[in-house]
This record gives sequence, C-alpha cells and structure tokens, in this order.
Amino acid sequence: MKYIKTVFVQLFMGANIATILLLWASCGVTYLSPAWHPHVSILALAFPAFLFVDILFIFFWLIFKAKRVWLPLLGIACCFSFVRDYIPVNWPAEAPAEAITVVTYNTLNFGNSEGKLEDGSNRAVNFLIATDADIICLQESGSQAAYYEQFTQAGYECANIKEFTICSRLPVLSYDTLALEGGRAHCMRAYVQADEDTIMLINTHLLSNHISGDVKDAYIEAIRQHESDSLRKGVRPVVELLANAQPLRAMQVDAIKAVIDEWLPRPVILCGDFNDTPISYAHRVLTTDLSSAFPESGNGLGFTFHTKGFPVRIDHILYSGERWKSYESTVCDTIICSDHFPMRTKLAKKGP
Repeated sequence: MKYIKTVFVQLFMGANIATILLLWASCGVTYLSPAWHPHVSILALAFPAFLFVDILFIFFWLIFKAKRVWLPLLGIACCFSFVRDYIPVNWPAEAPAEAITVVTYNTLNFGNSEGKLEDGSNRAVNFLIATDADIICLQESGSQAAYYEQFTQAGYECANIKEFTICSRLPVLSYDTLALEGGRAHCMRAYVQADEDTIMLINTHLLSNHISGDVKDAYIEAIRQHESDSLRKGVRPVVELLANAQPLRAMQVDAIKAVIDEWLPRPVILCGDFNDTPISYAHRVLTTDLSSAFPESGNGLGFTFHTKGFPVRIDHILYSGERWKSYESTVCDTIICSDHFPMRTKLAKKGP
C-alpha cells in the first residue's frame, strides 16, 4: 500500500512539474517575436489554463501531502508579475479630485442599429458622455457626424480619422495617423495639452485575428461536444488564424514602440484594442516603458471582449507610469452595445 502511495505521489509530482514548465513557457514566449515562430507564440493564450491547473495542485497537495504544496506555489511565484497582469487584485483607492479620466472603447460602429434608441440617440454615446471622461478613445467608430455633435455639445473636442475618434476635454493641439504594417489597421495620434504638459495620445486598433462568425460557431460547437475529431476540426482554423495574425501584429507593436521611444520621457497615453491579452508579446513590449492601468488599479479578470466562447481582455490603457498613478480602473460591462466593453481609468500626477 505504501508503494502504491509513493507511485501515486510521484506521478502527481511529475504532472505538477510539467504544468509549471508549461506555465513558465507560456510566459517566456512573450519575450520572443512571433515572427520567429507564430505557432509557438500562441502558447501564451494557454496561460490561464496552466495557471488554473497549478492552483488546483495547491489544493491537491494540501489535502494529500501538505509538505509538497511548495511546488505549485513556487511555480506561481516565479511568474507572479504575469499573474498580476492577468488577474490583478488591488486595494481600492479613491482618485484625487484633479485626476483625469480616460476611456477606451471599440464601439463596433456604435452598435449599428442595435445601438440606436427610440429617441434617436445612441446607447453607447449616451453612456460615454455620462462617464464624464476627460479623454475618450474610440475604435471602429467611423464617421458619425450626428454622434460627434452630441459629444461637442457635452463639451468635447472631437477628432476623427477613418475608424478612429478621440473626444477630449483637454485642448487638442494636432492629430494625424500612423501607418502600420498588416493591412488597414493603423493608429491615430494626437497631441493634447494638460496644464504645462503636452501629452502624446495614441489610439490604436492592432490587426484583428479575422475569426469569422462561422469559425467561432464551429469552435464553440466543438468545445461543447468534447469529441476529439470535432475538437480538432473546430480548433485548427482558429489556431491558424491566430498564427497568421501574430507576426503582422508584432510588426505594428514594434513600430508603435519606436514612436513612443522618440517621444519619451515626455508623457504618453496609449489606448485601444490590441487584439492581444495581457500575456502577449504586444502587451509586454508596449509596457516596457509604460504602465498598464488595469493591472495597476483594477480587480479580477476584466474581460473586455465578450463574444461567447472567447472571453478575454484585449483592450488596454497604458500610460507613463513615472508621471501618473492609476486609480479605479474598471471594465464597464453594463453597456452591451458592441462585442467589446469600455475600459475606464483615472490618472493622477505623482508628487515631485
């Protein structure tokens, strides 16, 4: 009986070690450009699964052999910064009165017909104005003159280029676009005045994975059936689309970082739909010199993309962490107008 127990413990030790190595690998691939091997970079998407299994091992060892609980704890501790990025836990702190509020939102063309209300207004526009934000960065907004007139009446200065819109209560000095590789996706850049500071504000929508509705439906059905053949057929197209987009998105990220590096140490705010999770090459590279609002002052998973079967946080607000401190970061999941939820944060200047 003792021999069987020993074998049992050793098997689970091996399984736990394998899970830890995979957890570390999913973090490690974010340091490799997806251009090196696109399929390997997808391993980062499995980070939450490996983390969940490692957490289960904590409870397993506590029940069956408590002195081995150090193993999964060590595995998590060695990648704690990634864990914090993915599922932060922060003590609530109220923002100072002088803090500026920043919102980012992929509006999906303001919800198209679903966003329109009986009085002729738009659900998303009404919500955004009610946030009383100082800076609002919109993606997939299009040229909606009537909606922008509402923002203007609410005290905003609106700048719109193609699918991007910036609505600001801070003076907009100038704005233009940044052409990026990989198709039509690009960035809008604006310079806004905040007291004595000139802030470079970048509103971006990085290359989409182009996962169509049919592919999503097949993937969800495959997950539901739990059959190996259907699972393989449903997952393979998603994997290929993810792998195809990764290298092009990495090129866009490198180009944005080069622009930011030229402007630093002057203040930067970068908002938008990255089409990448907090555990990704994109997020890691862009947070080399910037801080990410949700991990700094948010709580929980904070999913911003809520299409069934694909809950992820792919919308982010980054900022110059040496200049500002983030407060009250939230994902506003009460407004269902797009396939994304808005993200909001408050930025307050740090002391001298």
